[in-house]
Amino acid sequence: MDENQLEMILNTIQKQLPDDQLLSAAHLISTMRYPKGPNKGKIYSPYLQKKAYESITQSLYKHQPTYKSLQESNTKLKADFKKLHRQNQTLIRKTQSLGVQNRHLRNQKSSHISQIRSLVRCSHQISDATFQKKIKSIFEVNKRSYTSNTVWLATSISQVEPPQNWISISTLRTWHQNVSELHVNAQICQVANASVFGIMVDESTRGETKNFVMCYQFWDQKNQTPAVVITRLQDIQKCNAETVCDTVIENIKQDGLDLTKCALWTTDNTAYMSGDKGSAITLFNKKTGLKSLRIGCGLHIIQIVLNHFELAAFGKLSNGTGFSKKSHPYNLLYLAWNLHDGYNASDKDKPLNVNSQIIKNLYDGLLGFHYNQYQLPLRSRWDYELQTAKQYLNRHAAHIEFTNWFIEKLENRKTTPKTYLENWRLFKTWLVDPKLNIQVKCLVNFAEHFYEPLVQFMLITLPPGRRAHEMPDKVFEWHEFLKNLTNNFDMFFSDQLTEAADSLSSKEFEILFNDLEYGIIEALKHFEKWLLQWLHLPLAVCRLGGNNAQPFASSFYHVILQKPWISLPSDLELRFAQDLEGDINNGITNDFGLRELLLHNNDFLEEFKRFCSCDDPKLYKFPNLYDFVKNHIYFIVIHQQQVEGLFNKLDLKTHPNMSPAVKQSKLRLSSDKITKENLNDGLKDIRKQRT
Repeated sequence: MDENQLEMILNTIQKQLPDDQLLSAAHLISTMRYPKGPNKGKIYSPYLQKKAYESITQSLYKHQPTYKSLQESNTKLKADFKKLHRQNQTLIRKTQSLGVQNRHLRNQKSSHISQIRSLVRCSHQISDATFQKKIKSIFEVNKRSYTSNTVWLATSISQVEPPQNWISISTLRTWHQNVSELHVNAQICQVANASVFGIMVDESTRGETKNFVMCYQFWDQKNQTPAVVITRLQDIQKCNAETVCDTVIENIKQDGLDLTKCALWTTDNTAYMSGDKGSAITLFNKKTGLKSLRIGCGLHIIQIVLNHFELAAFGKLSNGTGFSKKSHPYNLLYLAWNLHDGYNASDKDKPLNVNSQIIKNLYDGLLGFHYNQYQLPLRSRWDYELQTAKQYLNRHAAHIEFTNWFIEKLENRKTTPKTYLENWRLFKTWLVDPKLNIQVKCLVNFAEHFYEPLVQFMLITLPPGRRAHEMPDKVFEWHEFLKNLTNNFDMFFSDQLTEAADSLSSKEFEILFNDLEYGIIEALKHFEKWLLQWLHLPLAVCRLGGNNAQPFASSFYHVILQKPWISLPSDLELRFAQDLEGDINNGITNDFGLRELLLHNNDFLEEFKRFCSCDDPKLYKFPNLYDFVKNHIYFIVIHQQQVEGLFNKLDLKTHPNMSPAVKQSKLRLSSDKITKENLNDGLKDIRKQRT
C-alpha cells in the first residue's frame, strides 16, 4: 500500500468520526501496539484486535444464550449427571460389599457370643470342668489346634488391623501360611482346569531385595469370571531374561500345571522382557518348544509413546529423571512444583523457614488466589506431568503477579539464600518465555486428545485390564488418528501456532513448527512398534469377543478356512480379510488354535458358519464360540496395574523383618477374599503334610 492510499484511508476515517472521537482514535492507535518482542512498537495484528474486541464485548454486555448453546449446556449437564450417577452407584456397591463383609464378621462374632451366653445360663447345671471344656471347644479343637472358624476370623481381621495381643504372633504367622497355601491351591486347581492360561510377572527392588511377583491369569470355570491369582513372591538373584525364564518354568512345574497351556505373558516393556532376541519369553519358547505370546503393558506403552513425543517436540533432557536449568516444559513444571510445594512443613532445610503453606498463605493474602497442592511431575509417570501442566496453566497469571512481588521482597533481604533467589528468578524468566509456555500448551493439547482417552479406555468399566476383545478395533482407531495427525498437525495445534506467530520470531516459529511435526512422527513410530500386534494374528482373533465379531468371523471363515464368502462381503470384512491374508503371507499362522478346533469339530464349524450370517449375532447364543471366547480372550489382561499394585500392598502389609514365606502369605491373602469353604478339611490336610 503506497502513501497516497494510506493518506486517503486516514482522511476517510477522520471524516467519518465526530470531533469528540478523534482524540480517542489517536489514543487507540498509539496504545494498541506490541510492548516487547520482535514486533515491539508495531500495531497489534488483526487477529489480536479481534480477540480484544471479543473479550471487551463479552465483559461489557450480558451474554444472551442461544438455543444451540443452551442445548449444548443441557447435553453436557446430562453427561456429567450420568458420570456422577455411575460413580455414585460404584460407591454404593462398594459400601454394600463392605457392609455385607462387616455383617458377616459381626454374625460370626455374635454366634460365638451366643454360644458363650448359652453356656453361662446352663453353667449351674454342669460342673466347672465341663463348662471350661465347652467354652474352649468354641475356639479350640484341642490344646494344640484352633477351630477353622477361629482361624478364618482371626486371619480376616488381621488383614485390616494388626493383632493386639489377642493371639500370639507365631500362631497368626502359621495361620497366614496355612490359609494362603490352601487358598492358592484351590486357585491352582482352577488354573489346571482352564483350556489355556497366561502369566503376569513383574519385579521391584526394595533395598538389596529383588522382589519377583508371578500371577496366573485365566478363565475361572467354577465362577464363570476372568481371574488373576498371585502364586509367588520371590527374591531373585538377577533381573535378566535367563533368571526370569528359568524361574517361571520352575514355578509352573512346581504348581503341577501343563506348560503347553501357557499361551501368553503380560509384562512391562523393559529390554529383558520385550526384546525380539534374548528376551525372557523368547528363551521360554526356545526351552519349552512353545509359541507363547508376549503382551506389552498398555499403560507402559502409552508412556513410551508420550515420552518420545515430548523428547522429539521439545528436546532431550541432559538428566533423564531429575531437574536441570535447561529451558524445557518438564523443567518448568518441576520448578513450579518445587517452589510452591517442594518445601513442606517437615523439611529441615527450608530457606528463610518458608514452607509450602506459607507460600499458599502469601498467594491468598496478596492476590486472594487459592490453589491446591501441585502434583510432583515424574518422568516415569506421564499422567503426573500432565496434571502438573494443567495446574500450571490455570495458575499462570497468578504466578506472574506473585513472582514479581516475591522476588523484590527476597532481594531486599540480605539473608536470602543465593540458590533460592536464583530459582525464583529462573521461574520468573520461564513464566514470560512465550516459546516455553506454548510448548506446555501443546503438551496438554496432545495429551487431552490422545493420552487421556487411551488411559480411560484401559482403566474404566470392566475389571482391571480386561479389554482384550476391544483392543484390535481401538488400536486401529488410534492408529488412524495418529496417521491423520501427522498430515494435519498444523490444524491440530492451530491455537498454539497462531499464538506462536504473534509472539515468536520467524526463526523460532519455524523451529517450533518442525519440532511438533517431528514429535508426532516419533509418537506414531513407537505406537506402531508396540501396539500394531493387535491388528495381526493371533491377537486379531480377540475381535471375536467385541463389536465386530461377526464381520471378523466371516473373514476368518473365508481366508483361514479357505471357504467361499457366505454373502457379499462388506468393506469391513474385506479389510479384515486383507489383514489376515497379509499375516498368512508373512508366515503368521497362530490363531489361538481356532482353526484346528473348527476343522476337528463339525458342530463347532456349523455353529461358526451360522454365526457369520445370522441376523442376531449374540455370542451367548452360540455355546461353542462363546466358550472359546471366554477361555482364550476374555481372561487376557492388557496392562500391569494390578500387578504393580501388589508392590504397594507389599509395602503396606509387610516389613523388612518378616520372613519371605510370611510376606508371600500376606500378599496372597491381601489380593483376594478369604473364603471359609472347605477350610476345616484343608487345614487338617496341610497340618498332616507338615507333621
